Amino acid sequence: MPSTFKSILAVLLCLAAGTGAAGAGVLRVEEFAFPLKTEITAAGSYSADTVGRDFVLSGAIGGDVSIAAGEFCRVTLAEGASLAGTLSIDGDAAIWAAGGSIAADGASAVSGTGTLVLCGDGAASYSGGAAKVGVVSAATVLVEGGTHAITLATDAKNAYGVYVSSAYDQLAGTVSIVSTASAKQVGVSGPKKSACTLEGGLLDISMAGEKACGINMDKASCTTTLSGGVLKLAMGGDGAKGVKTDGAFAMTGGLLDATITGGYVEELLEYEDDDGAVWNYCVTLTSSTKTSGGTQTYNTSSLLNSGTYAVHDPSKAYAVKGGTVAISGGTVRIRCTGTAGRGIGADDMTLSGGHYDISVAGGPTDVYVESLVEADDLTSNNYASVATCLDSGSAACLKTSGSGSTMAITGGTFLLSATGTAGKIINAAGSLVIGTEGASTLPTDASFSPDIQGTTTGSKTYCCAYKQKYYGSLATAAATTNIAAMTLSTASANIVGSSGGGMSDDADYSNPKGVKAETGVAMHSGRLRIHTANDGGEGLESKATMTIDGGILELACADDCVNTASNLVINGGYIYAASSGNDAFDSNADITINGGWLYAFTLSSPEEAFDVNSGHSVTINGGYIFGIGNSQSGREGSIAGSQKYYQGSYSIGTSATWLKASGTDTVYGKIPAASSSASGYLFCSVPGMVSGSAPASYGTSAPTGANAVGFHGFYTTGTITE
Repeated sequence: MPSTFKSILAVLLCLAAGTGAAGAGVLRVEEFAFPLKTEITAAGSYSADTVGRDFVLSGAIGGDVSIAAGEFCRVTLAEGASLAGTLSIDGDAAIWAAGGSIAADGASAVSGTGTLVLCGDGAASYSGGAAKVGVVSAATVLVEGGTHAITLATDAKNAYGVYVSSAYDQLAGTVSIVSTASAKQVGVSGPKKSACTLEGGLLDISMAGEKACGINMDKASCTTTLSGGVLKLAMGGDGAKGVKTDGAFAMTGGLLDATITGGYVEELLEYEDDDGAVWNYCVTLTSSTKTSGGTQTYNTSSLLNSGTYAVHDPSKAYAVKGGTVAISGGTVRIRCTGTAGRGIGADDMTLSGGHYDISVAGGPTDVYVESLVEADDLTSNNYASVATCLDSGSAACLKTSGSGSTMAITGGTFLLSATGTAGKIINAAGSLVIGTEGASTLPTDASFSPDIQGTTTGSKTYCCAYKQKYYGSLATAAATTNIAAMTLSTASANIVGSSGGGMSDDADYSNPKGVKAETGVAMHSGRLRIHTANDGGEGLESKATMTIDGGILELACADDCVNTASNLVINGGYIYAASSGNDAFDSNADITINGGWLYAFTLSSPEEAFDVNSGHSVTINGGYIFGIGNSQSGREGSIAGSQKYYQGSYSIGTSATWLKASGTDTVYGKIPAASSSASGYLFCSVPGMVSGSAPASYGTSAPTGANAVGFHGFYTTGTITE
């Protein structure tokens, strides 16, 4: 609650109680005795200046009750009281819950021009068939106690459980808001510069409608803050949001418990070309028969709405969707089961503390053609050229939007799971930072921050970038803004693949990912543990560069454990990367290792422990490295650097073995057992190693008299430093 309002309320309460100056501390309504109690048993208008500041609604009251509060008043909904109308209060007032109810036929159940304090030692209910708002205040709604149940019985769109012009602040008590309507309705909302704060108590919101919102402070100047108490959200409609704000969502404590079962809603989009012409249309891709040469042909004869609308960027369901999201404490529990559902989404996200248990189970959205038609194409050619690059929208536990966005995970514990087709644990459209620069993380630490554990078990789905041409008569299309005038009977879509993702023909698929970032990844500290189960499931992927300065990475993946479109630089950290179907480390550019402890394993043919594209190199300047690959590391490029290395054929047995590499330190590395004996290539490098010296076999027992690094069987006789 804003401090200014707290002080004003304290003075008003003292005046109402006749106690003079306000005392210290947070003052509560129940601490004061209100003189001159007035019982209200009939509809009408009442004034605190003439009959006192303490009103009690009792019995069955038919019609509206209007109260002029004066400085401040209390209105008690007594046990068994039922108001069949609207309670309107002019001024600041406390609504004391004591077992009564309001069923309104007007615009709202409770309406106040000033601050409304919801309090009491019992329960109260608010509903109405015609009422579009349960409780509305031209200022603030402050919840101090009691149990307040708000039911939106109307089917009207844009109905609200609580609507405030300034702020909603809950210190204690219980507020439940229920809507079963199929239309878009909102639990708590306000206009620009308004705020929603939960400091204690329980705010329980259940909404069933399409694109409904539990809390909707939907302006850039709005804030939503959770510092204590419990926020419980159950959203069942497609495109619904538990918390939605274009402004800031901040959480420092309390519990956020959200269950999101809805999928996505198809959005209509208009496109304006360079000459100002507006086009709004699309077609769906209805078949996917792969042809030779990387070309995909689709049957495009099926149009949506006769081809007059474009479906673009479907509105997806989120537990939390904010302009900025900053969480430093508390507990977050989210379950998303609908198609393309997301846990937490933002333009920019900072997670510096707290405990997270998030799972998403839905598959991806359908793939649509976004048709961008230039006027010049319509007049000078016999076809309309359509350029698109669309990925299907997939489910994700954590998601940022926009190439300029940032996601920073510097603290907290995370248990993340994506089980649906193409599901992703962390999906950053911009950059991703894990840990704190300069912080130290050792495998022997008692705890880790951040500590991220994620699992994906979904499969991949077809999805690619392409160019499409519509053939037919464009004479009429050139003179209208409706693409339906075109003849589409001979339409075809020519698919042009793009790079990134997957084991083979990977441009054609939206894949289940562990952690993915579009513009770069930097890991400094903490622990990241990722397991992916199916084809296309890369562990840690950057569509740009990646830098690992420290921290612990344990990656067991069906696809590449680490994949970068540009340079990968490893300066430190402890990395275990075991792939069952692709490379352990894969870069489309260079891999540079300056330090760290690295295990890299893959027996999948013809994959490598360290893979770079032709013309690029694996450069070793430092670090302790043991790698096993089906093929030689760097075989398409080269191996360089100031630190010597060994690479040669090696037989892997069905029992784990230790190898001994001699350099500045004597280092022992554990080679895991294979399910059956196999041959591959060993890649090894340690500081001070003599060029070409092969590691010696130590046997199947752990070394004795050596210092355990504490990371997947690494031992050394030297001093352990990160």
